Amino acid sequence: MIKNITTSSQIEDALAIYTTVVLPMVANDDDALLDSIDDKSRIRLFANAGCAYTCPARICYKSFSKMNKFTGDEFKCSQPIKARESKGMIDFDLQRLRDKGFHKFKLLRAQVGNQTGY
Repeated sequence: MIKNITTSSQIEDALAIYTTVVLPMVANDDDALLDSIDDKSRIRLFANAGCAYTCPARICYKSFSKMNKFTGDEFKCSQPIKARESKGMIDFDLQRLRDKGFHKFKLLRAQVGNQTGY
């Protein structure tokens, strides 16, 4: 399940239900939010980011959900509809995030350079 969890209270609510919570890609830039999390062992952060990092709509989430359930076959993306800054695939500074106490990461593709294996 993909949720757009962006506040400490949303994280607490999610942790009351789920074992591990995956924060959205943009959360990696929110030092105040990351520092406010008490149980970092139950948080998974993105190690890298793709188009969702700058997407203003994320209408693809519903499409992916339907395709994964085999109840829909039409992929929808907001790129042709809503303008956004495209950064392509980016790799986050995993050492910075590890120094904050995070050790679980989700990869969209293999890391390059000296961050391989995290």
